[in-house]
Amino acid sequence: MTGVLTLLLGAGIVGLYGHRPLLWLADRRVDPTVLLTGWVLLTVGLVGSTVAMIGLLALPADDHPATGFFRLAGGCWTAVAAGTMPGWRQAFAAISVALTLIIVTRLSFVTAARLRLRSQQAPHVRQLLLLAAGAPSDAPLWVDDDRAMAMSIGGRPGLILMTEGLRRQLPPDAVEATLEHERAHLRGHHHVLVSVVETMAAALPWCPLLRAAPAATKDLIELAADAQAARRCGPEAVQTALRLLTGHPNPPLGLAMANRLTEVRMNRLHGRERGTSHLLRWAGCAAMTVGALALPLATGWLGMNIVGCVVT
Repeated sequence: MTGVLTLLLGAGIVGLYGHRPLLWLADRRVDPTVLLTGWVLLTVGLVGSTVAMIGLLALPADDHPATGFFRLAGGCWTAVAAGTMPGWRQAFAAISVALTLIIVTRLSFVTAARLRLRSQQAPHVRQLLLLAAGAPSDAPLWVDDDRAMAMSIGGRPGLILMTEGLRRQLPPDAVEATLEHERAHLRGHHHVLVSVVETMAAALPWCPLLRAAPAATKDLIELAADAQAARRCGPEAVQTALRLLTGHPNPPLGLAMANRLTEVRMNRLHGRERGTSHLLRWAGCAAMTVGALALPLATGWLGMNIVGCVVT
């Protein structure tokens, strides 16, 4: 029990202050893909670890021997039914079960609401996919609209929408940079990442880390897509596209290129050097993964010890 309480204290510290090192690294212009890895894994790991740790507090593992999960569950029930657990321990277990159910229920309700919204949008997305049928998977669907707009819609398959107004108002290299930006969103599964962190934040809005995660994730996916487009098409082409698209309306279905963090993105592109090498980016992502998953791994190790799992 002491170990679980210690990890819960660690989870509380991560929830209260875990976003500050990530924001500090963002100010130092660390590669956005590395930071994106940290935000997503830390968010998901914090929620999963917290639910697991609170659930473990309900198990009176110190009160009876156990050598496996089912034997432990039976022993827990026996201890409660026989009244061998102290009253304070039974109350503590009841509170733990209630908190776990509250968190799981909130996550379920938020997930269900997002799925309902997606089902409402599904007919429109299907119509767009029918219009794009037969085209290559990474080719855009051109829409006859005088406004300059570009967006990507996640899913299987994903879809990129671009307007004729964009093609008329931008030079070819900027059009290609815009297309590459939207392709980067689809390749990186950015729509899924945003959906995950938004779900966590909506379910547990009192946690500072989770409250900060959606905005930070949306900023970072734009920076990551800009970097990908700049590597393939040059930073000047991306800047040209951002200048034109800023101020134009954003469609509600997917991720649009402009109108988010535009000034910072322009500055990053203006001062862009060669960029982070693939090796350094992978090393940074690996280091961020180890740091972000330290709490979930510790929770898993402790849980295995509590339930007495024997791996042969």
